[in-house]
Amino acid sequence: MSSDPSVPDARAVAETIDSKDLVFGRTVVPVKDRNKAPKKGKLGFEYAEHCFIGDAITLTLANGTKVAASDYKFQLKDQLSLTYGQINGLAGDFYGTYDPISDGKDDQDRSARFVRAYNTLADGGPRLPKEAMDILADPSVVYAQLPDVSLKLELITFGRSGHTRIPWASANQLGPLGADARTAYNAGHATAIQKAISGDLDGAYAMNAFADHFLEDSFSAGHLRTPRRLLHRSTDITADACAKFMHDEDNAIGIEARIQEVSHGRYSVQASADEIYKAYQTKQAPSPTNYQAWTFAPTLESANAHQTLATLFTFQGREAQGDRESEATSGWWNYPITINGLQNIIPWSSVAVTTPKSEHLDGLWGGGPSKDPLFNAVLFTPLAAINFNDGKEIRVYYLDEQYVLQEYCYSADQGKWFPGELGNMKIQAATNTSIAAMQYGDDRGGVYIRVYCQELGSGAIKEFCNNGYWFRGATLPVALSGSSLAAVVYSWNGLQLRVYYQTDDLSIKEHCINDKSGEWFPGKLDFGKAPGCVPISAIGYGTSNGGAELHVYWRNLDNEIVGTKNTGSWGPVNTVVGGLKPGTQFAAAQWSNGKNLRLYYQTADDSVLEMVNDSGFWVGGATVGNVH
Repeated sequence: MSSDPSVPDARAVAETIDSKDLVFGRTVVPVKDRNKAPKKGKLGFEYAEHCFIGDAITLTLANGTKVAASDYKFQLKDQLSLTYGQINGLAGDFYGTYDPISDGKDDQDRSARFVRAYNTLADGGPRLPKEAMDILADPSVVYAQLPDVSLKLELITFGRSGHTRIPWASANQLGPLGADARTAYNAGHATAIQKAISGDLDGAYAMNAFADHFLEDSFSAGHLRTPRRLLHRSTDITADACAKFMHDEDNAIGIEARIQEVSHGRYSVQASADEIYKAYQTKQAPSPTNYQAWTFAPTLESANAHQTLATLFTFQGREAQGDRESEATSGWWNYPITINGLQNIIPWSSVAVTTPKSEHLDGLWGGGPSKDPLFNAVLFTPLAAINFNDGKEIRVYYLDEQYVLQEYCYSADQGKWFPGELGNMKIQAATNTSIAAMQYGDDRGGVYIRVYCQELGSGAIKEFCNNGYWFRGATLPVALSGSSLAAVVYSWNGLQLRVYYQTDDLSIKEHCINDKSGEWFPGKLDFGKAPGCVPISAIGYGTSNGGAELHVYWRNLDNEIVGTKNTGSWGPVNTVVGGLKPGTQFAAAQWSNGKNLRLYYQTADDSVLEMVNDSGFWVGGATVGNVH
């Protein structure tokens, strides 16, 4: 290896994107609730998924240039500057009126109601832009995960006149469930199309972003069959809370629904935005019956058909009926929720891999979700895994249901799994953190473990060390909130440690320490920007000729896993596998000093597959875990 791949690069970043401009959460996923009862007087609502999906599309500008929605801002009144996804996330739940769009007596009335709702954000006022930016700057990922956040957001929006505030927004925006959501979207989309035909493409996009909030509601299981309108009471929010609980349960467990095409919210929102640009070009409006967004959406008929999960509330006659008579004995109400007989791999699950031994069990994979669980963790927990002592010792790192960083251990000497001591440090992790871990030894048989995550209230990467006992280590640079983390250790001219993460400007960066430096310093990796909070995985090893190699992998905007290699300097970016669904997690591994490279990821049907590189190129490998 001719040069250390960690020599700092002085290349300046051309553009800085503030953290409040970024989408919320760890990956492009519909974030689930924790199924934890909110504190008294504090209802939970989600808006992360709207921001994510809205900013994941591509916009065609008036000059024909295509840009990522997350990189283009619309200028509203009072110096309010928002991306497509941010408008999308603020719509409906934070900005709207007391007049449901879907209650309009005809198309013209519904359009007028939509414009009034849109103008509560777009037309500014004494509370803007500060109020909107306060909401967007909140560090939470999902309201239901941090019940205090709902109260905070209610206080931010308290005292408005003529339009909704949190938590009353969801009570008064009665339209956006089921058929009413479709009516609200159609009204807003039609209005935005007319604005595009008039020649104001940016104004049409901004208006359509507001309408797309209601389109995306049709991809939420909790919105498809909850009878919110029938449960609503003007003077008592108890019934509205019941609708919220049914919404959360359906979201957490899921329901079955049919689609006309491959279903994903991003495809639907992309079709919606493309229709705006087409109207701008052709000066023609499509018929509402031909709106392309609905070809990607679940059908209401299938959602309201017979389901494995019974509805929490139905409407019979003049009263809403509770459908659960056996809730105390069914066993379905325990946390975490499990439906008997359906032990599938959860979509968008984090993936961690460690290689105790380079051998196979008759060429087949064992274990899987049908086996007894090792431990309970918060839904969608990040994972990291290491092994040492020739695979006799395994460690898994995760977040428990209170978002405390935990360790679970396997020791061949004990022949069982057991809780580790890391949890005794009571490290309160950020709710959207990732976790990275690495292990190395010394000539005296010592074992050293390093674990990295972001703590609650801090964007800095924190290091936790075990040299026989756990203690706090270094504080690394501030990373993008919810950034993926990857850590590798290898030997080349002494011990080399590397941590990879994403910054607020969306670049993937490297931070390094070695025996020579004794201190952490910035590395050289800098290939440009990647989508916000994409998964990152890295491997490093010494080669047989006395050199070293580093590999870093991430998921790009085209939902491909791509990577770059360093054998003295960083090489070109190459594709490993494509055609992935948005939000796919993956993990990379190697053994035999890089002779065997592996990459594990979830497919569109949520199975876990393997990519194999034993001879310099990537090919498909085994099915590690099958969704069925």
